[in-house]
Formats: sequence, C-alpha cells, structure tokens
Amino acid sequence: MAEHLIPNSDITIYNKYIENRVEKYQRFELTAVVWQATSAISRAKEQVPANSALVMIPFALGTEYQKPKAWQVNRTGWTLQEGDIIVRGIVVEEIDTEYTVTNLRADYDEVLMIQSVAAMDEGSANMQHWEVNCK
Repeated sequence: MAEHLIPNSDITIYNKYIENRVEKYQRFELTAVVWQATSAISRAKEQVPANSALVMIPFALGTEYQKPKAWQVNRTGWTLQEGDIIVRGIVVEEIDTEYTVTNLRADYDEVLMIQSVAAMDEGSANMQHWEVNCK
C-alpha cells in the first residue's frame, strides 16, 4: 500500500508584493491540502479560532508554483513566502483598497500568516510536500 497525504481542506493563498511602494496581494486557490490547526483556550475556557496551523501542500499541486524570487519578478502562479496570508477554505474576495486584510480577518475565522516554509522532498512522490507553518 502506497503512503500518501490525506487532504482535509482547501486554502486560499494571498501572495504579498510591493508595487509603486504599495503593499498588494495576489490571490490563488489550492484544493486538497492538509490543515492541522492549533486552537487556544481562553481563560473563560472557551474555544477560540485557530491561532496557528501546519499546512502541508503536496508537491503534486505545485504545477504553477514558483520560488519566491522568481514569483516576485513575474507574479504568475503562486509561491510560499514569509508574510503571505493563508486562509482555510476558498475565498473569492481580492485584497485591495476597498477589501483589506482587516476585512478578511473579520469575515473568516482561520486567516493566518506564513512564518516558515520547508520542502519535505524525501520519500515517495506521494509523500513529498511543503510544510508551511502559519500564525
């Protein structure tokens, strides 16, 4: 039996870039990733939305992936870089001057920022993936 990642979520990535000294985001949707969230418990012992997650993205989804420096040059496809935003689920809103990151955080529970990315490229092709730590 072949090993493989068992997806449990879709995600929307907002890749950050600077254009004319203005911070902008480009949206990209990925389906069939693994999302492992960690939620905090408040002092009132109430569950709060996830405040960190480990997202595993299979290399097989990377047909339009570019390394961060190459993506910054032509901004086609998607990338994974520190400071990008990941939302659990498919989000259709574009971040711009009218719909901001603050609006995104108000509208969706699991909106996190990429802290680090590691390529897990050992083992079978079915197990190779990017590990994306988000907070």
